[in-house]
Amino acid sequence: MSDESQEHNPLQGYFDWQVNTLMLAYDLADPLPGGEEDAHRQRRTRVEEEVRQFSLDAIPQQYKDDPNLDWPPEVMMALTRATFARVRQITEPLDLPG
Repeated sequence: MSDESQEHNPLQGYFDWQVNTLMLAYDLADPLPGGEEDAHRQRRTRVEEEVRQFSLDAIPQQYKDDPNLDWPPEVMMALTRATFARVRQITEPLDLPG
């Protein structure tokens, strides 16, 4: 996506944050060896699809039906909660400190 398109779609930046956050969680839980570009690309593709799916599950139907509606803070908070819940699921078996 071009920089200009991203400026017109603030949700793209949020999607990128979600993907990067899950990528970090997966890197903690199941590190990929350096230099494995194909494996990293495949993981990113899987994570992007995963984010799309759980995001769609978290978005109320009215916003799916009318993409012109502005998303209130409650919708963004639901997406943030869904993202962190997924991070917790990915990293929970690690018994991380803190």
